Amino acid sequence: MEFEARIAEILLKVNTRIGDFCEAVFYPVLSKFFHPINTFLNGYYQPYATAAAVIFFLGTMIWVCFILKESYVNEGRPNKSWWSDLRLWTIVSMLPHVFVYYYFR
Repeated sequence: MEFEARIAEILLKVNTRIGDFCEAVFYPVLSKFFHPINTFLNGYYQPYATAAAVIFFLGTMIWVCFILKESYVNEGRPNKSWWSDLRLWTIVSMLPHVFVYYYFR
């Protein structure tokens, strides 16, 4: 048990240092953009924000897969196999985001 506790302590210190680094480097720049957005969204009920995010992700997947022409989405694709279709990868790359937003609603 002592070994696991030591590993957990080291991981906690690393996580804290990474968080401190990210806050020192990125917060001054990103807060200028995100603070007004966060202030605006603080007045709304959180599940509505989650639903809006999920709807945006699903809407983007529907737009890319069903509304945009396949020739536009896959323009310049040298390989014509099914696994190189960007419509498939749009869904594959966005589904984890949908699951995370839904899980943390």
